[in-house]
Amino acid sequence: MLSEERRRELDRLLDGDPSDEDRLQIQASLESDPEAIDWLAERALLHANLRRTMQRRGTETRTQTQPQPPPRRPVVAWSRSHSWMAVAAMVVVLAGIVFLLRPTSGQAFATLEETRSALWESGELPTADGSRLGRGTLRLVEGLATLRFDSGAEVILEAPANLTLVDAMNCELSKGTAVSDIPDSAHGFRIKTPSADVVDHGTRFAVSVHESTGETHTQVMEGLVQVEYAASEKVVELKTGQRNTVAGEHLGVATDGIDQEPRTVPVLPLNYGPGWTLLPTVKDAYTGRVRSHESEILLYLKNTHVNENTDRVSYLGFDLANLGSTKIEDAELLLHFAPTGWGLASHLPDAEFSVFGLVGNVPEWDESILYGEFPGKPNAIHLGSFTVPQGVQKGRFQIRSEALAQFLRQHSGSEISLKVVRDTQSTEGGDLVHGFASRRHPFLPAPTLAIRLGKGVGAEESK
Repeated sequence: MLSEERRRELDRLLDGDPSDEDRLQIQASLESDPEAIDWLAERALLHANLRRTMQRRGTETRTQTQPQPPPRRPVVAWSRSHSWMAVAAMVVVLAGIVFLLRPTSGQAFATLEETRSALWESGELPTADGSRLGRGTLRLVEGLATLRFDSGAEVILEAPANLTLVDAMNCELSKGTAVSDIPDSAHGFRIKTPSADVVDHGTRFAVSVHESTGETHTQVMEGLVQVEYAASEKVVELKTGQRNTVAGEHLGVATDGIDQEPRTVPVLPLNYGPGWTLLPTVKDAYTGRVRSHESEILLYLKNTHVNENTDRVSYLGFDLANLGSTKIEDAELLLHFAPTGWGLASHLPDAEFSVFGLVGNVPEWDESILYGEFPGKPNAIHLGSFTVPQGVQKGRFQIRSEALAQFLRQHSGSEISLKVVRDTQSTEGGDLVHGFASRRHPFLPAPTLAIRLGKGVGAEESK
């Protein structure tokens, strides 16, 4: 039997008195309380009858009363003469309950807890940290955004991404990646995509959607999810460490491992003023290539604490044959990063990278090192470092240092080799693989040395 306190709580719901937060809590509690649902249905019907009676009497006054125990449900003989009346009454009651429990327009049911390096497109919802959110769409162009639903579900949105918030237990991802951490209170949390519904069963998982194809990629870091194919009743269960792809009319199966598909983003071309010489790489490659994770247009970088064989290190070759030997006044190395599509940005903090110049016994190498290790172990001189903020996967990054300029002066007139590494280690499995454009990229600039020369320099003029 329902307690008096519980009945008062449900009566407040019928009267429209509770706050938005209380309404959501009552709604969540009803899912596991069939007795309360029955009581609420009867009470809703009683309220409706009372309102109709008052209207017939021409009464507009609203009377506050203490909630009373519900009347005993009459035993109804099911006959052809009144079966339609019972069905109609039940439809009215259920429709009333749905109306009372559903979130109203503008009602908040989530919080934008934190953003990192975030850039937003115009949308329907506020984007300041701490904002309360209701129904509407978030469009994240750059960075990360952490949302906390009132059900307890946490969703980290990785740009570029579009997410539509439906209610405390449902959202729709039409583009990008959403990494979810779902507690027991949000069991059954659902992320709908153009091709599938991903339903949580107590887990940490990620869903990625390709805007152009509508493909849905799901990967489970811990626990269990169900991927429901939108075009049929087929379901695939994914456990810890498994992934699935829904593409077109193909549901796909559960496979081991975690990955995503590659994608790239264009940027503006280089624009240096007079007095600067721009030298692109004559060769570039990366080691630690992993089968089925390769790229011919991006140079990968990763530093993992799990398996050194999956680390990626990039090498750059430049030809300084046409430069003078002493009049290099300034120098900058520019790298254009782009999303690799591998790993999760939320699993890695701000990432620091270092650039080294190879000296001493530097072996001859070519781009075939893509398929193996760098030949030999030459000495390396640190030339500079830069940091890519958490959540940022594209953009122009550079080092500009006296160490770089001095290294170029010492090796002017010859071919040089540079090594680029990510100093920041992985914090957990499935973290981001960074990448920057190689000389084979179809539209991003190759790794480039921008060198400012003094007057009268150059191999020809210095003779």
